[in-house]
Amino acid sequence: EDSMGDMCQKIYAADVDAITQTLAMINPAAIAAAADMLLAADRVLCMGLGGSMVLAQEAAHLFSTARPNFFAVEDSHFQAIRCALLSPRDVVIYFSYSGSTRDIVDVMKIAQERGAKTILVTRFPKSPGAACADVVLECGAREGPLQMGSIAARMGQLYIIDVLFSEVCRRDMETCRERRKQVADALADKHL
Repeated sequence: EDSMGDMCQKIYAADVDAITQTLAMINPAAIAAAADMLLAADRVLCMGLGGSMVLAQEAAHLFSTARPNFFAVEDSHFQAIRCALLSPRDVVIYFSYSGSTRDIVDVMKIAQERGAKTILVTRFPKSPGAACADVVLECGAREGPLQMGSIAARMGQLYIIDVLFSEVCRRDMETCRERRKQVADALADKHL
């Protein structure tokens, strides 16, 4: 029975609340550790399933504008294949609100067996996936079991991506600035 205006205000409040919760959960040491891993990596595979895969694609897209070694890996079988071929100089960053799917545990274990580093972006730091990760980055948003991938939950994860990207660029500002300029120049002809 809400008016359109009321509905818009409630959705806005939920999205802002997710970012506010995420800000309160940010562990600067975990962000620093994740940035260290990403800067030292030969390859970074961004993974997730379902709606979380969209976030993995967004992370790979954003980071690839500044660093050439970020790749989204979509299919769960292909994720296992790619993890089986990792080295100790590679990193997997996995997005999972729940952190509690069989796929995430399987993939993280394969990556760790190969000596690769693992980062998990999740709401639940005590989830089975978190137990397999080297670094856990917590995101906010209270999501009920029937919401399954709410935009508010994604807002918290997007905020983590933005914070992590900013930290990586801050540490290698000149290189990232030059690469982003090269990307902007390459894309300039695609705009009307």
